Amino acid sequence: MILVFGGTTEGKLVSSILEAHSVLYTYSTKTKVAFSGKGRYISGVMTKTSIEDFCRLHGVTHIINAAHPFAENLHQTIASISVNIPLIRFERAFPIRVSHELVTYVNSFEEAIDFFEAQQYKTLLSLSGVQTIEKLARYWKQNKTWFRILDRTTSRSIAEKAGFPKSQLVFGFPQEEKEEIKLFKRYKPSVILTKESGANGKLSEKINAAIKVQTPIVILKKPILSNLYICTRTKEELLKYIQ
Repeated sequence: MILVFGGTTEGKLVSSILEAHSVLYTYSTKTKVAFSGKGRYISGVMTKTSIEDFCRLHGVTHIINAAHPFAENLHQTIASISVNIPLIRFERAFPIRVSHELVTYVNSFEEAIDFFEAQQYKTLLSLSGVQTIEKLARYWKQNKTWFRILDRTTSRSIAEKAGFPKSQLVFGFPQEEKEEIKLFKRYKPSVILTKESGANGKLSEKINAAIKVQTPIVILKKPILSNLYICTRTKEELLKYIQ
């Protein structure tokens, strides 16, 4: 039995690879999602203890972490378990970091806010997701900000709980470059914020669009993973590690 943490395009790819090779697996996500794979599906937050108990109870031989790059708590929790089994990180492709006067990379949301204030940016279009609204509260409570979030009940609830103005919510998801250009021209923010979410998050499209409309873009660097993970990006490597 293999325990897969998914909820992403990479997670779906892992499940299809395992199914194609008749490998028994359980697919786990933090929140309930539509899952059409053949493996067992579970949802809900898993703690260190619950992961360890699950592994022992079901004879888990490998854990494949295919969760979102910014699921930091999950990455750290998996790396902390005491069950002696391989921890495999199936990761998406990330473009080479761009060197351009309009592109800035930061290590944290606090660093991003400090940068906005130092540059005296008065309006922000954030593409960093609904879960980051609270983390940017110090900025948006003082400056006009728009957040692009998914148009679903859970996202709306999170924004409402944080006290973020409904009128400043933008609904949608990462688009091709020309669509992002239209969005940036519509709101004309002083600065754009996004995450280093890789090719699947259309990071290059966002950067190119920002440069073309001459708007500064700040990118939150992806978290550094524990060296306990065996990192892989291809089907061939994944199969080599689990066989």
